[in-house]
Amino acid sequence: MYEGPAVPGRLSASRELLRLLIAEMGTPGFAATRQLPGLLAEVDQHAAEVRDSLGDGRLVPSTVALAGYAEGLINAAEQAGWDFPATIDWVHADWRVVRLLSICVLASDGREL
Repeated sequence: MYEGPAVPGRLSASRELLRLLIAEMGTPGFAATRQLPGLLAEVDQHAAEVRDSLGDGRLVPSTVALAGYAEGLINAAEQAGWDFPATIDWVHADWRVVRLLSICVLASDGREL
């Protein structure tokens, strides 16, 4: 897949960030969405908002765009006093956690990281 004008180091760093995010929260989150239909619906809504924010709303954004969005979200949340949760209660997940899970879903959507 074409990643636009990204320099190779940036693409590699973006892939690594998304791999870490998927390992940390994506994999358990994917399992939770299979058990919690409400969570799946929230993730779908967040994924649509991310696609709209980063592109035309239909296509999955590039790896670099998704990683940049995730990094920006985490940095802004941490500056506002939010801490990445050590454990996640998927039934009562914070909207930032759901948004990050949606980024994991988009990053995993038919692509090799």
